[in-house]
Amino acid sequence: MRILHLLFLLSCTSLFAQQEPVFSQFFYNKLISNPGAAGSTGLPCFTAFHRQQWTGLEGAPVTQALSINSPILAGRVGLGLTVVNDKIGFYNSTFAQAAYAYRVDVADGKLGIGLHGSMTRYEADLSEIRTISGSNKTQEDMMDFSYLFNMGMGVHFENERFFVGASIPSVLDRGQSNGQVRHVFANAGAVLELSPTLRMRAAGAVRVVENAPPSFDAHLGFGFTEEARLWLGSTLRLSNNYNGLGGDALVAVGQYQISERLRAGLAYDMALGAVRRGNVGSFELMLEYSFVKAAPLVAALDLVFLTSIVAIWCILKGQVGRDLRQVPGLGAAGVFGIKDSNYLA
Repeated sequence: MRILHLLFLLSCTSLFAQQEPVFSQFFYNKLISNPGAAGSTGLPCFTAFHRQQWTGLEGAPVTQALSINSPILAGRVGLGLTVVNDKIGFYNSTFAQAAYAYRVDVADGKLGIGLHGSMTRYEADLSEIRTISGSNKTQEDMMDFSYLFNMGMGVHFENERFFVGASIPSVLDRGQSNGQVRHVFANAGAVLELSPTLRMRAAGAVRVVENAPPSFDAHLGFGFTEEARLWLGSTLRLSNNYNGLGGDALVAVGQYQISERLRAGLAYDMALGAVRRGNVGSFELMLEYSFVKAAPLVAALDLVFLTSIVAIWCILKGQVGRDLRQVPGLGAAGVFGIKDSNYLA
């Protein structure tokens, strides 16, 4: 019962104070929070994430993300598309955002100045609520929906050895009553070659949100082999949350370059606050696929691979059929964030 009560409090905090998703492998996932990073990979690039937070706690957060971005017009413009699904308890949010970045040469790198527009669908499945007696009949088949449009902006600089960026993912401050408050993100990182077979990566990230303590990530990792195909490292996350219920964690991170096109990553978070009791930690899986020139057969296999990733994402999301049955009409009122309750047969 204590765990359920704790999780409920954390759910309420997340609903109104931290709408932007947080990933431990943030140095591979810049586009989600910063439109200025669109096209920064130098090649068309597809990335998929699945994050299971506080595994073992009922109703704990689960997040999936898909993104694709590419430079165009000789690298002067970057385009990106991201879809993220975030579920915690009986509350689910899904957003899609399209990003545009104008990229200019600065010193030996590229500076991207970007904008994105996003549409978020919030859903509360009140039929999943259980009372102390274990009954949920009073909320049976009750759903609550809302839609919100927002815009974000950011700048991002990157070269072969260094990156730095800052962004405001949601410029329009909808306020806590609408579930969106303004965030400010900043991150930076560098890679140093220590020897022909050893590299070091240092990176950091800062997240600031209204009416909530800031959080900080400090990462140090090492790349092995001549091409640094294997990376192993650790991240320390601190949230300055006085009640011990924040996201403080020690993270073990590893990535492996499977082929020229495919990279896989895994992160394990061990919570440091009071929430560490009753769960076995958080797990995060990352797949990154770069589209390099290939023969027709390889291109066909690329398509099969990407289709499989999208299918797996839909299964993990776990509500495709329900969405098809229950999405209400999208009028102007829905677009601008007016809520509407639906009692479904």
